[in-house]
Amino acid sequence: MIEISNSLNYSITGLEDYVISFESYCSPCEIQRYCKYGKENPFTLAIRCTDLNEAKEQVKLAQLKTLQKKLPVETTYEELMSQVNINEQEIYSEIWQNKIKEDEEIRCLNSDKWDPLLVTQRGQDWWRDFSNTIKVISEECEKIV
Repeated sequence: MIEISNSLNYSITGLEDYVISFESYCSPCEIQRYCKYGKENPFTLAIRCTDLNEAKEQVKLAQLKTLQKKLPVETTYEELMSQVNINEQEIYSEIWQNKIKEDEEIRCLNSDKWDPLLVTQRGQDWWRDFSNTIKVISEECEKIV
């Protein structure tokens, strides 16, 4: 288990497979008594390098299609690629939204089930740690692929 922050860590479960564990976030609190996650059953997220790379390739492809429509036909592939700008934070944000934030069981990130002010603060902490961790995993994945 590799620790990136005080609260979040990840482990390598295969050649291209990682698991991010939110175990340290599952400490007893007023909100947790309603959660299915806890110290015995921490929330974890599996990430595959291929998933990260596919997401980057989708962004790259969408940008290339847009550029091809805007730029002259004579533009070379290298010139097109030099104008592609992949914002990895957007990719991380999409993973965050689809795989963590949308999980109904994580009450402390759901403003419909808990105090929005507390949810916002908790969400910022989780997002900061998640963003830092997924960035390290992404860098590790680039070494593999």
